[in-house]
Amino acid sequence: MADNLVRRITWRTADVARVLSLGLVFLFLWRFFWMVYSAIFIALLAVLVAIVLYAPARYLSRWIPFRISFTLTTLAFLGALVALLLAIIPQVARQVTELAIELPEAIRDAGDWLAERSEMARDPRVIASVNRQLADFAGRFIPFAYNAISVAMGSFAILIMAVFLAWKPDLYREMILNMTPPPNRVSMARVYDRTGESLKTWVLGKAATMLMVGIGTWVGLRLFGIPGALALAAFAGLLEFVPNLGPVIASVPAIMAGFLISPSTAAWVALFYFGLQQVQNGITVPLIEQRAVNVPPAALLVWQVMLAVGFGILGLFVATPLLAIVMTATRIFYMEPSENHFAKDRREAIGCEGPGMEDPLP
Repeated sequence: MADNLVRRITWRTADVARVLSLGLVFLFLWRFFWMVYSAIFIALLAVLVAIVLYAPARYLSRWIPFRISFTLTTLAFLGALVALLLAIIPQVARQVTELAIELPEAIRDAGDWLAERSEMARDPRVIASVNRQLADFAGRFIPFAYNAISVAMGSFAILIMAVFLAWKPDLYREMILNMTPPPNRVSMARVYDRTGESLKTWVLGKAATMLMVGIGTWVGLRLFGIPGALALAAFAGLLEFVPNLGPVIASVPAIMAGFLISPSTAAWVALFYFGLQQVQNGITVPLIEQRAVNVPPAALLVWQVMLAVGFGILGLFVATPLLAIVMTATRIFYMEPSENHFAKDRREAIGCEGPGMEDPLP
């Protein structure tokens, strides 16, 4: 018995070589992923844009040929995007210049306003520190401009891939299934179809929410007299794509622009964004987020922070759809087979494996 036990736990040379080979393959795949994760995330964003293009084109194909409906949908989408960019770029450039010139004085006015109402003396060291940080921020403008160019190039790549994906989506479905081993093709088809339905529900609902938030933000900022309201509204609508963190980030430039008018205006703008976010959370989150990704908000927030820390802003944008894919694949490839094996073992244990017997499990 002892000899058999020693023989079982002794590693042969082939076993060591096999483990080392698996370790090297894992390290190679991990290194390769870190080299190409940006392309993977961009491809996922292209899938989401393709859904936005395909859904209305498919709906219009009830009355006109799909080629014509797809062409009209794509041209309308690109035309609206170009018109929006032409409208907001001059506002962004003008507002950045105004912020660079007037924000230090606005911060001093805010300090005076706060000192008058709190009867606290204004600390000049705080103001000097804030001005120094603003100067450092201005020094980072060139890297920011470089990142903006990279984002523009990535956005162009996303649009091109989205057009190809939306034109013939079944072609790519068949390609993925043909690359899957035959025993797993049925499960992979279920993952593909179920994930597609979840992403379709999520991204179309998100698109409608982004449009509503953009329009509501534009109306509210116009009422407050905030300069560059259209650019700020477009920014708010874009970041509405990111649950939880997006609206908070979108409110920062609007509040800063409110300081150019008065501290009280900035406070009202902050309250406006807070109220708009509460309305959005009460309406769209239960109808959209939980239908696509049924995850508690705290868990979703942790997942977003993990991807943001690990992969930057791109990871933050793909956090929710990526979680939907991971959860669906885990459910079909791991959870369901495990539950089936457990149910089978339970039936065998209680002797009710014969035909016609009911499963005692709930």
